[in-house]
Amino acid sequence: MAVQPIRILLVDDDLSFLNSLEALLTGEPGLEVVGKAASGEEALAAATRAEPDVAVIDVLMPAMSGIECAHLLQERYPKVRVILISGSIFEDKRPHPDERGTDAYIEKSEVPERLHATIMALATETTAAPPSRTNA
Repeated sequence: MAVQPIRILLVDDDLSFLNSLEALLTGEPGLEVVGKAASGEEALAAATRAEPDVAVIDVLMPAMSGIECAHLLQERYPKVRVILISGSIFEDKRPHPDERGTDAYIEKSEVPERLHATIMALATETTAAPPSRTNA
C-alpha cells in the first residue's frame, strides 16, 4: 500500500519567494505542493480545492495578514497544520509566540535548512494529541 504524500499549500505575496518555496519542495519524497496563493483570500479559496495537510504562510501580507489567514484556515480546516514564515528584520513585525497560535514559525533565512524537517515533524504528529506550538 502506497503512503499518501503530505499535501502542502504555499502562501506568500512575494511571487519570487513563493516560486522558490515551490522549487525547494518539489521532488522531495513524501511531499506534494497542491496549491500556491499570493494572498490570504487566495489561500482560503485554494485550501477548499487543495485540501492541504500543511500550509506554509508568510506573516506579512497586504489586506489579510498571515496570522489572520492562519487562524481562519485553522477554524475552517482544523486538521491543517500551519507553519508561519517571516523575513522581517524588525522585531515588532515578527509575531509574538502568544499571538501566533499556529504549529511552527521559521525565519525566511532558515527556510532552506528547516522547512522540510518542520513539515515532516508536523505531519507525523498524531491527531489525537493537541498541536504543538513549536519553533521546530
